[in-house]
Amino acid sequence: MPNILVVDDEKNMRRSLSIALEEWGYRTSEASSGKEALDFVTRDVYDVMLTDLVMEGMGGIELLRKVKELSPVTEVILMSAHGTISKAVKAMQLGAFNFIVKPFSMDHLQVILKNVFNQMDLKQTIKHLKAVIADHYLYDDIVTVSDSMRDVMHKVTLYADRVVPVLVQGESGVGKELVAIAIHHLGNRKDGPFVPINCGAFPDTLLDSELFGHCKGAFTGATITKRGLIEEADGGTLLLDEIGEAPPAFQVRLLRFLDNGLFRRIGEVEERKSDVRIIASTNRDLRKDIRNGKFREDLFYRLSVAEIYIPPLRERREDISDLTQRFLDNYSKRMGKPIYHLHPTVYRLFQDYSWPGNVRELENTIEHALIVTKTNEINMDDLPLKFFNMQENGNEMIGEGDLPLAEVEKKYILSVYHKTGGNKKRASEILKLSRTTLISRLKSYGIA
Repeated sequence: MPNILVVDDEKNMRRSLSIALEEWGYRTSEASSGKEALDFVTRDVYDVMLTDLVMEGMGGIELLRKVKELSPVTEVILMSAHGTISKAVKAMQLGAFNFIVKPFSMDHLQVILKNVFNQMDLKQTIKHLKAVIADHYLYDDIVTVSDSMRDVMHKVTLYADRVVPVLVQGESGVGKELVAIAIHHLGNRKDGPFVPINCGAFPDTLLDSELFGHCKGAFTGATITKRGLIEEADGGTLLLDEIGEAPPAFQVRLLRFLDNGLFRRIGEVEERKSDVRIIASTNRDLRKDIRNGKFREDLFYRLSVAEIYIPPLRERREDISDLTQRFLDNYSKRMGKPIYHLHPTVYRLFQDYSWPGNVRELENTIEHALIVTKTNEINMDDLPLKFFNMQENGNEMIGEGDLPLAEVEKKYILSVYHKTGGNKKRASEILKLSRTTLISRLKSYGIA
């Protein structure tokens, strides 16, 4: 229900406006002065403020300016019996939605409010369409050549229209957020917002504030009332990324919300309700965390009504070729470099590598190679340091074991130096080091 603040120092005017607004289905609050109106705005979030221009103390123009600082999303409509073009222009320059002259008909006000909310809907639609376009690009990157990824996408389509929570599990970099986005856009909440929050990115109290919101003065630094992401996600999907990092106190509050959809902003006693679809993701073994007392068992069962496990890239090597080509096409277009294939040696190396960083590591590797390459294909020389040489025993990558970085660098430099037959000029070009730096490194390795 839209929330409207009516500000006027004439009680009868305030009352008559509030009664009409409530009959039209709006929730209202009344303030008799600019100061009282600011108190309301710091305690709650208003969609619209309808305010008189001329009032004792703080006038409508000053109130408009301060409200826009405190709550930029609040649309302001100014009313005045002393309307002039200059005042109207100034109000619009400061961000007012409209300026109406008293007396006005209720039909006229109703039309203006309809325009306000139509514009709000349009802004939300544009925001959503931008998100859909971005998400569509990401969704295209879910490659399903392997049977295991086909099974993942089968579950995505199966769970998309269900209202139940979904727990997406897998190592870092496998694409858990992409799967969550796909669930959202294939489901019946696709027209609502998709709101992600990383539970490991905030300290305990700030995580509560970020998700549930807070009122003014709830804690040090809480200078205004703020909606939480649970309210922002109303009617859509909330992604609780890295849920395994959530602190115990937060887990309790989240469990209560999952039970009945009710929550309180920090510092408030009023209960609120939000209708959101919950998707949680984690790279942790939550069952192990339950045994170790780090994660609540009851919360786990609430979040895992439906489960999706995304296997690591090393277990679905048949996806590597298509993923590589997808990233190659995307980044070559972005960078304006017509590079469309890998050297066969690089392709074989990609198939043999274990990809501990999964799809994200593969994407970063392609991006790096496209930045540094000077030819029309990706060669060994274009890859990051760790890819240059493979150990003979088991094709294990240098740098994958417990070797210190300096030792990895030494092996790499010596390998290039010997492969070029001791040609310092050629070796320095491949290594992208100055000739002086290369000679210095070789001397430190005991090579004159």
